[in-house]
Amino acid sequence: MNHLIHYLEQIEDPRHKRGIRHQQLSILIIMILAIVCGYTGLRAQARFARAYQKTLGEFLPLPRGKVPSYWTLRELVKSIDFKQVCQAFNDWMAQYFYQEGIAIDGKSIKSTVTSSQDSHQNFVSLVSFFGQQSHLVRQVGILENNKTSEIPVVQQLFDSFRIKKTIFTLDALHCQKKTVATIIRKQNGYIIPVKKNQPTLRRAIEDTAKNSPLNAWSWTQKGHGHQTHCRLKIWEATEPMKAQWAGLERFISVKRHGIRNKKHFDSTTYYITSETLSSYRLAGFVRGHRRIENNLHWTKDVILNEDNCGIKEPHPAAILGILRNIAFNLLQMNGFKSITEGICAMNSNVERLWKIITHSQPKIAYILDG
Repeated sequence: MNHLIHYLEQIEDPRHKRGIRHQQLSILIIMILAIVCGYTGLRAQARFARAYQKTLGEFLPLPRGKVPSYWTLRELVKSIDFKQVCQAFNDWMAQYFYQEGIAIDGKSIKSTVTSSQDSHQNFVSLVSFFGQQSHLVRQVGILENNKTSEIPVVQQLFDSFRIKKTIFTLDALHCQKKTVATIIRKQNGYIIPVKKNQPTLRRAIEDTAKNSPLNAWSWTQKGHGHQTHCRLKIWEATEPMKAQWAGLERFISVKRHGIRNKKHFDSTTYYITSETLSSYRLAGFVRGHRRIENNLHWTKDVILNEDNCGIKEPHPAAILGILRNIAFNLLQMNGFKSITEGICAMNSNVERLWKIITHSQPKIAYILDG
């Protein structure tokens, strides 16, 4: 099994050979180590390099013992091919062949938003495949809002995902016939909410939900300022809908009611699924989908400062977004379920950081039974 450096070495250096002082690989490693230590912006990463220049020189080939400057970091992230960086990340994570539920969602980088008040709005977004049990980013894709949408990017990522019999959970945006057909063709499964973007399918579910369910399961969720009572019900999908939607087996409803921010609420969400699992198992995947928001996106925004990184250009913002994913995974792989605790533990220990970047791999394999 290859470590991360092997895949970073595959990225082509776009810089002209004349005048190159620091190896591209060394610069990328310094940036990743800095993020693991909580230095999230380019200027902060340059300060990290200067602060630990002597120690970094023990592990990296630094010319005359000098570390790269802020301007060197900036020029590299502006010129390096983000598709190759993305591919390096995906190839690195593709080594870990274990099955688990995968939550899929896109996250925009707010610092890149332009023309937010009109139809020419643009921003860069990272689409992540997030392990519901491992809490690892398993695959990533990049899009610019004015060039493409999240839907075709996710469909392309399904084609390159190598693990079979994986159950994907997605947002209602991806309740598309081509999307579910791609998932089934790759021998995987899905659980997707159905909203008003599919009126015929939603009406079929609502009509079916008037009958007695095949199975049901209830649970209660408690958190900061809310308590939610949930009940999931399952019905056999109708034959006309099965004929139109690849792999469709069951309709699901999840009724939620409780108190949020001292106010009562009551809602019902409908889903389609290719799975014939028990209501208890399906509830686990439905609940697990929120982990991509709570564990990944929140961490990248609040702890790793992604939205306020200060970089407006889409290209370098996307590069740093992928490097944050790498840092996030490295900390998770080494047992730090709290990224804040991991940053505190790693700070100032470059030798330990080097071991993490050269030896990290997930410690537990998560298997889907049933």
